[in-house]
Amino acid sequence: MPRYFVMEFPDWVNVVPVTEEKNVIMVRQYRHAGDGIYLEIPGGSTHGPSEDPRVAGERELREETGYQAQKWIYCGWLSPNPALQNNKIHTFLALGCQRVGEPQLDPYEDLTVEILPLEKLLQIWRDGGIKHSLIYGAIGLALPHIRTSLHVFL
Repeated sequence: MPRYFVMEFPDWVNVVPVTEEKNVIMVRQYRHAGDGIYLEIPGGSTHGPSEDPRVAGERELREETGYQAQKWIYCGWLSPNPALQNNKIHTFLALGCQRVGEPQLDPYEDLTVEILPLEKLLQIWRDGGIKHSLIYGAIGLALPHIRTSLHVFL
C-alpha cells in the first residue's frame, strides 16, 4: 500500500489591490527557493480555520503595502498543491485602495511596494512575466471581476 504524506497548512489569501486611478499595488519579494525576486500581489496566511479569508486579506494588504480598500470582491480559490497540501488559496479583488500609512512588515519579510498601471500588469501577466504560479492564478481568477467592475476589456 503506497503511503501519502499531506502537509497541513492554514488557508492562504491573495489580494489584487487596485486604486481609483486603476493602478495595482504590487510587491517585489525575494524567494529563497526560487533564488530570485518575484513580482507578486500582497498575500499571506490566515490565522487558522476560524479566520475569515477576507479579514486575512485586509490585514495582509495593510501590513505589506500600507493600503486599505473600499470594496472587496471574492474571486474564488485554488489549491496551491493538492498533491501535497490540504489548504486553499483565496483571491480577492480589492477596489478603491488608498494609502493609509506605512507598511508594517513581519520581521522575516523583505519586500518593496511597486505601483503599476493595471494595463501594464495585465500585459506582464499575458506575456508570462509573472513567474509565481499562485500569483499568476490569482490574477486569472480576478480578470472577470476586473472586466466587470472596472470596465477594462482585454
